[in-house]
Amino acid sequence: MDIDRTDRRILALLSNDARMTNKELSSEVGLAASSVHERLKRLQECGLIAGAYTDIQLEHLGLSLKALLFVQMAEHRKTDLDRFLQEVLITPEVRAGWMITGRFDAVVEVLTTDTAHLHRLVVERFSSREEISRIETSIVFESVAQRDLSETLELTDQRG
Repeated sequence: MDIDRTDRRILALLSNDARMTNKELSSEVGLAASSVHERLKRLQECGLIAGAYTDIQLEHLGLSLKALLFVQMAEHRKTDLDRFLQEVLITPEVRAGWMITGRFDAVVEVLTTDTAHLHRLVVERFSSREEISRIETSIVFESVAQRDLSETLELTDQRG
């Protein structure tokens, strides 16, 4: 799909605030609200915009301990890893999972209330699985995330 600078600007604005209205977007990009609406519809239909979300601060709800579980599978079969990642997503504490390269096969991000909760989770839901041969746990002290895609989208504009 071809996207122009205006589409990129709309995407950048939404990456900072997914709740922006068509009127606010139109003011920022210099187009009529109806034109912005049509562009958004096209960007959604082609799959470039897959959704919007609210960033809930889960630490305010008592889930203040974030950890990364580095998982090594007993057998290196992609089907086992695919099934594992899908199955762990049903665990309430699991926020995300990634298939990776290197010494480990997957990384799973979890949120727990404290270290005792983390220990129970690792022992009961992960270490007990026969397809897992090894787990290393790292507690996240601090995290940052880049939500502003302005500069990233400029890179795609320079490519084409």
